[in-house]
Amino acid sequence: MRTKVLLFLVLMLLLTAGVAWAAAPGAGMLTTNHDFTQGEFAADVGLCTFCHTPHKAATQRLLWNHELPNQVYTWGDTTHTMGGTQLPTIDTSWTGPTRYCLSCHDGSVAFGSVYWFDKAQHLGAAKIPVANAAEDNMTFHPNKLIGLGGNLAGNHPVAVPYPYQQAKNTYNGATTGNEVVLGEFVSDPGANKIRLFNNPAGSQVVAGAAAGTTGIECSSCHDPHNGSTVEDKYFLRGKLKGSAGYICLKCHTK
Repeated sequence: MRTKVLLFLVLMLLLTAGVAWAAAPGAGMLTTNHDFTQGEFAADVGLCTFCHTPHKAATQRLLWNHELPNQVYTWGDTTHTMGGTQLPTIDTSWTGPTRYCLSCHDGSVAFGSVYWFDKAQHLGAAKIPVANAAEDNMTFHPNKLIGLGGNLAGNHPVAVPYPYQQAKNTYNGATTGNEVVLGEFVSDPGANKIRLFNNPAGSQVVAGAAAGTTGIECSSCHDPHNGSTVEDKYFLRGKLKGSAGYICLKCHTK
């Protein structure tokens, strides 16, 4: 009897270890790569703390808690798409979601450098420690590193206009190029669970599409919270593999 009980306990431990950091797509943040409360980071914080805080945030916008990068992002070896759409700079004043994503993913800021947790500020040298202190920023995770040194070369354009309603749009100071084949873009990819944003002249970026001022951000294709629209382990709002749900086809008609 004792042997059977021990065997059962061993099996349960193995199963528990196997599901760690392996939440199903669309099942929420717990046990995903954005859950810093366990796995290789195992920080003694709340699930949301590294990005958000209810008090004393860096900005009112998103109640953002993580230190923002002092970085200007450009596109390396080109300034325009093949269709002539300008690839605009993403500077420190940009209010779209992309800059918030890059506050971790460009490797310039430590994961634990946050504005407020447990009644104290944790910026710079006072950052919240993670279990593996030697790997405290994204430069130690090159497969997840995007925008090192402000260079976004080789990555899908973000903070750029989308041809919403198969028409020209202006976003982040750039307008759809004259040679863009408008009919090769889905008129409203929001119907395919892609998240669009709009940037009315002189105002902050807001969620949702609007004729003439619509664009895309990192979170157009990725949901960092692993919400109900996610279909892939990389937080994609579509499937990395397969035909019907393939993420590219949610915007591009090919």
